[in-house]
Amino acid sequence: MSNFKTINGSDEFIFDNIEEWSEKTGLADIQADWRSGIESEWILTDDGQVCKILKRGDMRTNNRKVTKPYVRTILGTFLVDSPTKMEGEPPKNIYAFAKNTNHYDQRVRIDKKPTNNEFLFAKYVANGLSPTEAYLRVFPTNNRKYADHTAKSLMKTKRISTLITEEMKANLKQVDVDEVYLLQKTKGIIEKEEGRDGDKLRAIETLMKIAGMFPDSTKTESLTVFQGFSQKELEAIKGEDIKMLGHAEKTIED
Repeated sequence: MSNFKTINGSDEFIFDNIEEWSEKTGLADIQADWRSGIESEWILTDDGQVCKILKRGDMRTNNRKVTKPYVRTILGTFLVDSPTKMEGEPPKNIYAFAKNTNHYDQRVRIDKKPTNNEFLFAKYVANGLSPTEAYLRVFPTNNRKYADHTAKSLMKTKRISTLITEEMKANLKQVDVDEVYLLQKTKGIIEKEEGRDGDKLRAIETLMKIAGMFPDSTKTESLTVFQGFSQKELEAIKGEDIKMLGHAEKTIED
């Protein structure tokens, strides 16, 4: 839902995300890097909101010989060369220089209805892209460091993990793999005397985690990578020659 603040007699708006901004304004062109934005241009903030640059100028430093560029928006005034993020809620005084906060990490972790971009982000991750690459492909930014940080925050949210799990289940369903099938395969491997049962068992355990069968049993998030799987490779999961095509684990911090 958009918010606004009356500045010099004019209502200046800020939108929660690009989708809302585009729907309400009918516009499509946006500056993804607010530090490069010009006056009156719509820009994307560090926490995914959209607002307009109200003023861009230069301020002199204490020695009066060096100037530093700044931009002013509904979220406050920001030095362009400062690491301070543009994020959060409109402050009482937009003319004061903003300070670093952790608001974005808190904002992105709030459970809410996923946006269209988040649906697509989860789909790409479920189908093999790394979170950073998925973020760069879906969201309008070329800043890899920012994309990496933001993608990691998104991956810790319940709404994104749910979307990824559902997408992975859909992938498995395409080759007739479900929870019952995995349990039957696991039982068969455990009872089999010959062969490299250990490797096959680990592969099936990974698939079981992807299917969300044991969501609370571990603090480790396991992803079997569906990167570039062909239909033939997916079908191989069902066969006797089961092997782990790719596996990555990361410990989730509370």
